[in-house]
Amino acid sequence: MSSNRFRKSSSETVLHDQGEPSPLRSVVIWGLAIRLFHLLLILAIIGMWYTAEVGAGLDFPMVWHARLGYCVIGLVAFRVIWGLVGSGHARFSRFVASPRTTWRYAADFLAGRAPRHAGHNPLGGWMTLAMLLVLAIQASSGLFLTDDLLFEGPLHDRVPASVAEGLAWVHHTNITLLWGLIALHLMAIVWHGLRGEWLIWAMVHGRKHFRRDESVVDEGEPVPPLRPRRRLALGLAIGIAVLVIWQGAQLP
Repeated sequence: MSSNRFRKSSSETVLHDQGEPSPLRSVVIWGLAIRLFHLLLILAIIGMWYTAEVGAGLDFPMVWHARLGYCVIGLVAFRVIWGLVGSGHARFSRFVASPRTTWRYAADFLAGRAPRHAGHNPLGGWMTLAMLLVLAIQASSGLFLTDDLLFEGPLHDRVPASVAEGLAWVHHTNITLLWGLIALHLMAIVWHGLRGEWLIWAMVHGRKHFRRDESVVDEGEPVPPLRPRRRLALGLAIGIAVLVIWQGAQLP
């Protein structure tokens, strides 16, 4: 709204329109690092699908497929490190709930009385871990594959043939699980959208909007300033991701 004025605190922006308070408040949820991670991961997954299933316009699509696999490994490594030592809602400890809490939330979800969460809800938290695990398995198993024609993974000759065959089975079976998780993820986005939570936009600009009088679980201080140790951890996570991606770029 061009006529809006903004009053900001460390984590929340209250919107005003022509001097009257808006019924909505804007809360910072995701920092720039997490938003870029999601964008790059989506692009990498789309690219891996294209190079494996279409490949039009590329001289050696499987080489590009392998390079994108390195990108996924690097991005997952970044997310795991930042999930352990990062800040705000990016930390696993912030959104990975106990099985009992998750079961209780699932029951409330099915009953239509699930509370809103600022970051991931308990089901979304476990979905995040499952997605990272499946992506790690998919990308790392691909390093051992060969098409017996033009492409051979960089680690194919490092293991016995029986192990390579087993990992090939894992790679071709695990992809079904990955597509299933992606489908569930998209369904969750649609469900939240029907409730007025626009998760896609939240991942673009890093904010969620809630009614001012609405109770939100785990709002707190979502994105505190990065202290020196966390800056160092962020630099380390980015450095490892870049190193892995650079290694993939060296594939012939």
